[in-house]
Amino acid sequence: MLGTSPAPVPRAAFDADPALFPRKRPPGFLDWSAVHHEADQSFQEYVEDAPTRPSATRRTIVLQPIGPFSPAENELLDTLSDYLGIYFQMETRVAEPIPLPTLGMRTRDEDGRLWVQYRTDILIYQLLQPRLPKDAVVYLGITTADLFPEPAWNFVFGVGNMDKRLGVYSLARLGPGFYGDPDTPETRARTLRRALAVLAHETGHVFSLRHCRAFECLMNGANSIDELDRGTPWLCPDCLRKLHFNTGFDIRKHYDELRAFYSTRQMHEPTDWLDRRLGSIGR
Repeated sequence: MLGTSPAPVPRAAFDADPALFPRKRPPGFLDWSAVHHEADQSFQEYVEDAPTRPSATRRTIVLQPIGPFSPAENELLDTLSDYLGIYFQMETRVAEPIPLPTLGMRTRDEDGRLWVQYRTDILIYQLLQPRLPKDAVVYLGITTADLFPEPAWNFVFGVGNMDKRLGVYSLARLGPGFYGDPDTPETRARTLRRALAVLAHETGHVFSLRHCRAFECLMNGANSIDELDRGTPWLCPDCLRKLHFNTGFDIRKHYDELRAFYSTRQMHEPTDWLDRRLGSIGR
């Protein structure tokens, strides 16, 4: 692969413990899998699809800020970069910001409220692709602007291209301001949970992971903020196996460092889950 052997796999890492990895619940009326009828992706199909993989010269995940960020949002960027490095066990960095383009904009008007959205394919192919760093296995744009993928869509949280090493991801709908909610410690904690999940999800797509239909999984699609909040930040055993095949990362180190990340921020629910997961996978 890269001249090094993949890390040893804990004996139960790919076991589908139902207490930790429930099967995918039936979708609600407008949930992602009720609206988008996607095929499953087996492990063998993932391998045969020649997924995007790191190489000897492309081993870095680069976050690219697009447009303005407040001081608090810049602080969040650093947290997201740290999390991404832990989740995928790779070097990460935040690039110098670049401005939003003048192309691919549209104005939305709902109940007298006006805001601007940006089209994801313009951002990916006209803004990001020409700037793709030579050492980047993943180059992921991040913006506080709202996004849409094509005229028929209302919005999208993010898009990850499965064969171009590129993606783009929005913070616009993840915080309390978009919905008129108060800015409190609880809503800030919820914003962080959402931002971490969407970032890891879109990065998973860039590593060629398709939407998961088997388990409650990080790689489930989300059609609304409610569906996003019902999701899980963890890769199911099937998707974990695909990512491990791809990068050979150390699964126990991934979980140990995620536990430290969440524990430091007093995020008790994911810390408790990780304690159970670490106890279940063995050595």
